[in-house]
Amino acid sequence: MLFESDAARFREIVAGYYSAWFRYHPEAAVDAGVEGYDHLLTPYGEEPMGALVCLNDELRTSLEEIDYNKLDEDGALDYQLLYGAAMLENQRLLDVEPRRPDPGRLLPVNAIYQLTVRPVADFSAALLARLRAIPDHLDGARSFLHDRAANIPLPWLQAAVTSARQGQVFLGGLPAHPKVKEAGATGPEFAQALQQAGEALAAYGEFLERELGAGAGGDIACGRSYFDHLLRYRHFLDIDSDELHHMGAALVEQCRAELKTACRALTGNEDIAGALRQIRAHQPPTRDLLALYRRQMQAAREFLAAHRLVNLPAPADLEVVETPGFLRHRIPFAAYHEPAPRDPDQRGYYFVTPPQTDEEWAEHLVDGIAHTCVHEAWPGHHLQFVTANLAPAARSLPRLLNASSTLYEGWALYCEQLMHEQGFLHGPEHVFLLSRDRLWRALRIVIDVELHTRGLTLESDSEHLVAELGFAQNQARGELLWYSQSPAVPMGYATGWALINALREGEQAREAQSFDLKTFHDRLLSAGSIALPLVIERCFGKQVWEQTSNRVFNEVRHATP
Repeated sequence: MLFESDAARFREIVAGYYSAWFRYHPEAAVDAGVEGYDHLLTPYGEEPMGALVCLNDELRTSLEEIDYNKLDEDGALDYQLLYGAAMLENQRLLDVEPRRPDPGRLLPVNAIYQLTVRPVADFSAALLARLRAIPDHLDGARSFLHDRAANIPLPWLQAAVTSARQGQVFLGGLPAHPKVKEAGATGPEFAQALQQAGEALAAYGEFLERELGAGAGGDIACGRSYFDHLLRYRHFLDIDSDELHHMGAALVEQCRAELKTACRALTGNEDIAGALRQIRAHQPPTRDLLALYRRQMQAAREFLAAHRLVNLPAPADLEVVETPGFLRHRIPFAAYHEPAPRDPDQRGYYFVTPPQTDEEWAEHLVDGIAHTCVHEAWPGHHLQFVTANLAPAARSLPRLLNASSTLYEGWALYCEQLMHEQGFLHGPEHVFLLSRDRLWRALRIVIDVELHTRGLTLESDSEHLVAELGFAQNQARGELLWYSQSPAVPMGYATGWALINALREGEQAREAQSFDLKTFHDRLLSAGSIALPLVIERCFGKQVWEQTSNRVFNEVRHATP
């Protein structure tokens, strides 16, 4: 078949690849707003994974036949993302996953949940099809995992047991869900499928706990090779894990010093634990947490509207809701769930986990909630993801499916600083919490590298987070569980924050009096939620990226052997 140009050939390759790739990632298809896959569950096992490896190899061969230099700037950016993603997925499938299988990845609970929050063409049919598929899916998962128990990390197995049991509770509540009731999915077929799916989840949880629990002892580390490749081909950072660790350690020391300064301003001494107790004494006046979060979220949005800091996208609905039960052991505090790209309402979900103990209530500080709303909502995650969804260039499948924490988390952490600079988070309590949260994110760089490349254990660092930051035990455990299952994601917060600050400093120096903060922010958010180095190079130029990278990493390049 003849193609009129390399650009046309690239578009054909992308379309053909994803039409096949989504068969192995149907939940990603629903999240991306691609129709035709919402009735499927994610396959597993040697045969489908072997086919996926072949698909990725074929993609890379096809891409290598294209003259990369004949693509326009957006096409070249998508090319880099797609090639890197295929390479990383094959390394994960062939090297990483066999060494550390995760029974939680085989759970189909999210496949059901996402249908309730994503627009799909035929909700009732998709829901019924996925529910009916769950018993066979989990029966096969038990067979698949039976001889792999020794390689399963015990914390992952325990988390999967909890997810299975809480997932059963979630399914039990589905008949009362407004979307289910509105669709009329309440007949005997639905009831039978729901009952059988719930029973299958219960059996899977029992199987994991009783038959595999005693033998589970796998290593959580993904390994240096994969971690370094994630830095290079997911986040497009030109450093390795040792250099990143060196940068993170220096940032931790800087943030510790800033926290002590903020503590002295607040209390007159450097007693971090005492300052936390003082702030925690100012508890929310009501235990209607959702209402309090909604008020703080609205206050942040109104501040943005009045201060011309960034373009406010529309529509951009955001619902503050309780964290779904099956996710609460992973989200001990709060989190954000972005809208589907083609959702006409651009409705996101701001999860708040209901506290169960006084220790957990103490984490929902009145002053801290304002920080969280800035980070998760305005101008943090919600504004950024909606802006990306509404930008034509950012809606390509390679960009939608290859987000980088250096951008979306780096931006959210930068927003906390921005809103302090602009006067929204202005009190000494806010400065203390801002400094504490920045130290937390800097520690993530160090812990991320050490967990996956240097043999650090979850137990040792759980105590570290409790002692250093005053975390509750369950929050520390939830944090580290997430770190272990998401290599090279936690490091993106503070790394992205440092890069955005370095970029802004450079642009302010270059443009001098003509520098406009709103224009800078709008430009930064125009290319999508992908690797920050690619965004900076695309939106500000290659030379600007090189200068920005040197500002942040030049010292560690010379210091690390």
